[in-house]
Amino acid sequence: MTEQVVSNNIESAIEAQRFPAQFKAQVVGKVQHRAGDGPLEEIPTGTEVLVDTAIASYVLSWVEGADPITVTLAKRELEHYVDNGDLQLIATA
Repeated sequence: MTEQVVSNNIESAIEAQRFPAQFKAQVVGKVQHRAGDGPLEEIPTGTEVLVDTAIASYVLSWVEGADPITVTLAKRELEHYVDNGDLQLIATA
């Protein structure tokens, strides 16, 4: 296990899990993701997403029109959106 010092706190590579392994959330503010090296893209407000927990990230999926969309967000990125009120948890899946 690796450790790093962040703001005088030792942080384990395995962090406490804040959210269930799978849950639903709704975009209520500005939530962005990046597809590869491309520009930031916004997930439309009102979109309901299914969120799956991965090792160091969250996988968000939803349907836009007839197209299934899947993106990943770093754990801290998703936590930031939840903490700021831009993404609201609505149910465990």
